[in-house]
Amino acid sequence: MNGASSTFQQAQLTLWPMGIFDNIFGKQKEARANETEDTPEQINMACAALLLEVAEADYVDDPAETEAILRALESELNLKRAEVSALLARAKSETEGATDLFPYTHLINQRCGREQKCAILTAMWRVAMADGNLDKYEDQLLRRMTNLLRLDHSDFIAAKQAARPKED
Repeated sequence: MNGASSTFQQAQLTLWPMGIFDNIFGKQKEARANETEDTPEQINMACAALLLEVAEADYVDDPAETEAILRALESELNLKRAEVSALLARAKSETEGATDLFPYTHLINQRCGREQKCAILTAMWRVAMADGNLDKYEDQLLRRMTNLLRLDHSDFIAAKQAARPKED
C-alpha cells in the first residue's frame, strides 16, 4: 500500500502543478527568465500553421490552396521556395491533430503589429479563396482568427476585399 501511495503522490506532482503557489513564491518569474526569446523561425511557424488551418477548414486537400500558402509564405516572410517547403512540412507535422490556435495567435499578437497581422489575415483569405469556393467553415474560421488576432471587423472586411481575385 505504501508503494502505491508514493506512486500516486508522484503522479499528483506531475499532473497537478502548483502554479498559483509558484507565482506567489516567484518560481514562475525565475522560469520566465530562463526562457528563450521567440525566434523568427517560431513566428514563421505560427504563420504557416494558421495558413494550414485555413486550408484544412473545408476538409478538402486542394492543390490551389497549398500553392496559395506557398506564395503567401514566400512573399510575406521573404523566403525562398525551398525554405518555404521545409517550413510547411514542419508546420504540417507540428499542427497535425492540434485543437487550439491560441499558441500561434498569441505569439503573433506578442511579436507583430496591426499592419503585419492584417497582412497575415489577408494571406489567410487568399488561401480560403484559392480554390474558387469560400466554404462556410473557412469563413467561420477567419472570423474567429480575426478575433484571436485582436483585429477589428473593419480589418476582417478589408482583408477579405484585398484577397478577392482581380477581375480583368
